[in-house]
Amino acid sequence: MKSDPSRHHGDRNIYDPDSEAVYSLELMAELAGVDTQTVLHYHELGVISPATEALEFDTDNLHQLRRIEYLRHAHQLNDSSLKLIANLLLEVERLRQQLRHNQGG
Repeated sequence: MKSDPSRHHGDRNIYDPDSEAVYSLELMAELAGVDTQTVLHYHELGVISPATEALEFDTDNLHQLRRIEYLRHAHQLNDSSLKLIANLLLEVERLRQQLRHNQGG
């Protein structure tokens, strides 16, 4: 069985956070296993968007950051590739939500 890369960083298993949680920049970086500059860099690229104007991030941002970091390390991607993948992941999630809505669930 393959492990979910969005739940792991390196050899360290990261717990599944509360879906209603909001995280500070520092905690977001710690939970994702990156430094705060990486989080800010991805924010500047538009890969993740804070949930609040105070640069607080929600659980969806955390999952997105984990996926992007996994892909970056696994495939040695540059910034433009990361941005493209992030946009594709957002579109997939939008389509999933639309499908759920259309199916009434």
